[in-house]
Amino acid sequence: MTSPNAQCPPSEAPRLARVIATCGTLAASGDDQKAFESHLGELFFNELDLIASFFRYDEDLCRYLPQLPAALQGEGSRFAPPDPAMVAAAPGGRAMEGGRMLLPLGPGNPPKILISLQTTTGGALAAEVISGGALLAEALLAAQAHLTARVELRLARQAAARAESLRQALYDINETAHRAAGAPELYRALHRIVARFINAANFFIALREASGENHFIRFVYYCDEYDAALEGTSVPIDPARPLSMTAYLMKSGRPLLLQPEDYDRFCHDNNVSPIGRRSYSLIGAPFQGEDLAGVVIVQTYHKDRYSEEDRDLLSYVARHIGDALARKKALDEMRETNEIFSLFLRYSPVHVYIKEVGDDGSRLLRASHAYSETLGIADPETLIGKGMGEIFPPDFAARTNADDRQVVDSGRLLQAEEQLDGRTYSTIKFPIHQRGKTLLAGYSIDITERRQILESLRESERRYRILFEKSPLAMVSFDTTGTIVDCNEKFIDMMGSSREKLIGFSSATKSSPEMRRTIATALSGRTTYYEDAYVSVTGGKSSYLRGFFSPVTPGRTPTEVIAILEDITERKRDEEERQKLEKLSSLGVLAGGIAHDFNNILTGIMGNISFVEKLLDDDHHGRQPLREAVEAAKKAGELARRLLTFAKGGEPDRKVLHLGPLLHDAVSLSLGGAKVRAAINLPPDIRAVRADAGQLGQVINNLIINACQAMPDGGVLTISGGNERLAEGNLPGLAAGDYVRLEFSDQGCGIPQEHLAKIFDPYFSTKAGGTGLGLAAAYSIVKRHQGSIEARSRVGQGATFILHLPAEGGSEAPRRDGATAAAGAVAGGRILVMDDDRMIRDLTTAMLRHLGYEVTCCGDGEEAIALYQEAASQGSPFRAVILDLTIPGGMGGKEAAQRLLALDPEAWLIVSSGYSNDPIMADHRAFGFRAAIAKPYTMEEFQAVLALLPPAPAG
Repeated sequence: MTSPNAQCPPSEAPRLARVIATCGTLAASGDDQKAFESHLGELFFNELDLIASFFRYDEDLCRYLPQLPAALQGEGSRFAPPDPAMVAAAPGGRAMEGGRMLLPLGPGNPPKILISLQTTTGGALAAEVISGGALLAEALLAAQAHLTARVELRLARQAAARAESLRQALYDINETAHRAAGAPELYRALHRIVARFINAANFFIALREASGENHFIRFVYYCDEYDAALEGTSVPIDPARPLSMTAYLMKSGRPLLLQPEDYDRFCHDNNVSPIGRRSYSLIGAPFQGEDLAGVVIVQTYHKDRYSEEDRDLLSYVARHIGDALARKKALDEMRETNEIFSLFLRYSPVHVYIKEVGDDGSRLLRASHAYSETLGIADPETLIGKGMGEIFPPDFAARTNADDRQVVDSGRLLQAEEQLDGRTYSTIKFPIHQRGKTLLAGYSIDITERRQILESLRESERRYRILFEKSPLAMVSFDTTGTIVDCNEKFIDMMGSSREKLIGFSSATKSSPEMRRTIATALSGRTTYYEDAYVSVTGGKSSYLRGFFSPVTPGRTPTEVIAILEDITERKRDEEERQKLEKLSSLGVLAGGIAHDFNNILTGIMGNISFVEKLLDDDHHGRQPLREAVEAAKKAGELARRLLTFAKGGEPDRKVLHLGPLLHDAVSLSLGGAKVRAAINLPPDIRAVRADAGQLGQVINNLIINACQAMPDGGVLTISGGNERLAEGNLPGLAAGDYVRLEFSDQGCGIPQEHLAKIFDPYFSTKAGGTGLGLAAAYSIVKRHQGSIEARSRVGQGATFILHLPAEGGSEAPRRDGATAAAGAVAGGRILVMDDDRMIRDLTTAMLRHLGYEVTCCGDGEEAIALYQEAASQGSPFRAVILDLTIPGGMGGKEAAQRLLALDPEAWLIVSSGYSNDPIMADHRAFGFRAAIAKPYTMEEFQAVLALLPPAPAG
């Protein structure tokens, strides 16, 4: 290379020829304009000792931009741009300007590219260079044309490759939408596809979603250097707040390219507030379909810029992504629908099928497993395409084809019941029109068991209706307002009304307060119990009712109610009777104890009085007071006997009695000197009764005395009787059988209704000075005789007492008391007395010794047995043993008698007790006793009993 100050060599022709040849080689060997220009500048600089610079003409700015070789880039400032006029004069050829020659490279006016040749010193160009300029220009133009062709070919190939890549990308998008197993896999595949032709390091897809009136943006896929956590999140679209970049794109519907210099102004002008980190360059492309709208966005955070070509390309691809996502959604929904339908056909217990109906009949297209299993076929696929005649018997197939044809011809639903193989099916068929085909869908349900259940329910309902109507209990049903909607005959009879009056009657508002409360509780859904006196509003019948009111739907309010009622008027009366008996029993225990102790005391009184009387002379003036004292003690004893009527164990000593003599004796005794007259009316055939004469006489006397007190001014007491047979369930509540009925009717003032139920209660009396024990004793005695007593009365119309006593078939003569036969028995011998009361022992000892007996006393049974054994072993046995029946805290007379008889079966035992009505006293022989003496007793009564003793042994 020559010095910068030297002139160009005299001849450059050979070198210029080499340059021209090299230009052709450079143009033929490359396809890059910038590389061509760089190599060409270096070539000129090296071969011609020239500086070659290229100027690109910018039409908008009307200026030249130098492009210097790399070796001279630092010296580029020495080379001023050429004059525009010079450039304008150079089209198609060369132009000179001092020591510079301009050669155009390419067509145009002015040309877009020119090459400037000049020496490094700035001097004039050599003549050979100037003269060879035309050749050089032609060579350069030829090389440029050749290069341009190669560049265009390269660009065309690149465009074709890019188009093929885009076409393949679109194909891959569509295929991926079909093949992807799920949305995440599809989104990842779309990301990879977009990344083939654009910088997609930061890529996300957002979809628009709605929930009611609220709209959201959901980031279904988000691959980002900084904001990866946004994937799967949803951002609400709030019209009152700035839009996100994604929301803006969805709203505008246009693609967007943002460069760093435009980013802030765009956000400010469009009221956009980006989510996440601010990007450097961004492209957003929205897509919109019928059911799907969304955005695809790529962005960079560094110095990389996206171009408009990138924007257009992403916008084009985004539309296909939107289509692919819409197709994916539709395919997923279709697959889900098909899967659901397949599962429905597989597991549905209903026989489901779809048929195509043609002129030759119906053929199956789809069928459920239940349908095929009914036909004995495991796989329903084997039924597809088969006609009805291939599946069913001929007659059933013919009916099925006819029904199918009727459905498709009429276009209306058909519902029918079908019989096949002994089973009953409920079938519904309806037409389906699809792409010109005449299809039919239907389903059948096996209702054989249901029909059987319905028949059973009908039979059950019929039986329930019979039970409802014929029930011995009253049954009534109410609606949700408490109005009677149904009832049986028993309820009508219980109310004393009629069905017409009862049906529609509002019991919840018109009944008694207690009944209204009960019905209200049941209507609230709770089962409730009712028991109370009730007067029918519709019939006026009074009764005592008990029942249950049950809600038809428990826990629900209001609900219908059904009630079951029972008339317990008679049972209530019986309960009152039982309570009365229990009251009498309780009082009897108390009365028995009092009477026992009282009799012991009276025994001491009467015994001592009678004993003293025996000691006085017949004309002694003290005898009369003693007799009066005895009479008073006897009256006290009578009171004690009345008390004993209530005592436990006061069983009557029953014998066959004829009522005629008993009634005449009682009337004669009780009405002597009274103003009341008795009229006895007994039929000749009236039957005898088995009763305790003393107790029954006490009943009759009490009733006669009661009548006399009711008629203080006189009147007639009518006593009538007769035989009566009572059936089961009789009003007195007695066992079925034959009875004697006695009625005592007076003409007195009558008994008020409020007192009528209490007259048999102990100590109840409306008479001044009355004890209240007379009728109570009568009631107790009659009950102990398995009979009944009741009173009927109205104020001012007198009262009637009715007795029922069990009838006896025959009669027997009264048994003679053994005292007469043994009246002459001789006193003397040893007597053993066992009593817990010292006073009784002392009195008995005094009486027996006065009568000529030797007496030994003891306090209980154990001691008595020991004394009896000791006397027998010593050869001086007791002639008799008097045993007290009740020994508190020790062995009593009953057990002592059993043990004494076990020792000596011939022992002569006498029972004594203050419980004069004790069963042992009434039937002492059954317990091993030879005689009985009731406390209180007199010396005469004691002597009469001892007179029964067998004669004492001789010697």
